[in-house]
Amino acid sequence: MAEYNLLTQELLTQGYTAENYPDYVKIASGVLDAKNPLHNIYGGFNYTQEYRRKMVFKTGCGLMVMGGYFTGSMWYKGIEWLPENNNPVITCPYRKPKCDLRSPLLNDGTVAGCIRKISQCDCHKTDEPYDYEHSLDKARDEEFAERKRKYDEFSEKKKGHVCYWHMVYDELTEEWKQVYDPMICARMCTNTGGVCSLSHKPVSKKKGNVFYDVKLSWIRRDGTLFDGERITKINKGVRLFKKNVSLTICEQVAKRCKKEILDKEKIKRNIDTFLYGYEVDVVNIRAEQRESRDLEQDLKDLADGFEVTHASDEIKRKKEEKHEKRVKAQENKIAKLEKKLIDVGYYNLEEYSLDRIHADKWLCEKRIAELEKIRRQREKEEQEQPVQMSIFDFLEETCNH
Repeated sequence: MAEYNLLTQELLTQGYTAENYPDYVKIASGVLDAKNPLHNIYGGFNYTQEYRRKMVFKTGCGLMVMGGYFTGSMWYKGIEWLPENNNPVITCPYRKPKCDLRSPLLNDGTVAGCIRKISQCDCHKTDEPYDYEHSLDKARDEEFAERKRKYDEFSEKKKGHVCYWHMVYDELTEEWKQVYDPMICARMCTNTGGVCSLSHKPVSKKKGNVFYDVKLSWIRRDGTLFDGERITKINKGVRLFKKNVSLTICEQVAKRCKKEILDKEKIKRNIDTFLYGYEVDVVNIRAEQRESRDLEQDLKDLADGFEVTHASDEIKRKKEEKHEKRVKAQENKIAKLEKKLIDVGYYNLEEYSLDRIHADKWLCEKRIAELEKIRRQREKEEQEQPVQMSIFDFLEETCNH
């Protein structure tokens, strides 16, 4: 931070320091110099959260804004716009691209986007009490009420054939429009077993998924005799959704969303496409309750030289491998615990130790008794084992005699 924010400059002028400062401020995080805590990325002191929430700010047009609205800052044209600099910004509720009542730096229209009308207005502290009738909250409430009125008009015009999840408010034209996307239905629809808000047709209770085949083609480049040969691989029965959804929705997705499905598969293979020239395509998109297989088509694809795999087989194989890995890991844990019980003894373990808890959980009483019996047998054998006399003990005993 090149310099302190205005709040810090004022407090330092009044004689406050990093060790002595009023209770409505705090030293900001992101310290850059351990010897000077005020040298941080936020310019020194920040208002405490409790104090900032009670503060009242005002725009150039007189709209009041509570300080709790400002949770961050904006860097623009070399200035940090935040409460500590007495210049936090809000999005103009009236979407005015130019206004003589805001800072000229925010009035050049460069902040506005091509999709949304975004114009920032700077605010400044005021000692006036908060008045809802002249506030940002009221302006926004009025804006939302107007949007709601236009939404109801649109719905009436469409005779109720409207779904909230497919509605988009265009801030450039300030009008609602409906953009149907069945992929949104798959994520958001709550009418399964009921009636579709958009089509007013039944939404099937039966659930299924969208299945499709992914076709990969590339030219072999490995310097062997087969260099230049085209390789084609088909992975069949790929599931689109992790969880099943209404078959009615699945049918619409299969009918309308090939591009979205293809884009999804291409994104998965961006690197391979770039490095090896993979050509990706999706075929045989269908909606089904469960995956079906066409053995005749599989045989035909194999006869044509294609490599055929099934996604469900791969998923099953990975699950089995994962299960086997877990079983083996558990067996190793049990073997390690049993060795410890033989060496130490079950009843010598602390009552609430992890080994004692695991022994109670993993081993039955009969097995614990067997291990205890083995341990005692080993102790007995060790005690009965003859002790071999060392050469030094032998010489010492001979000298004594």
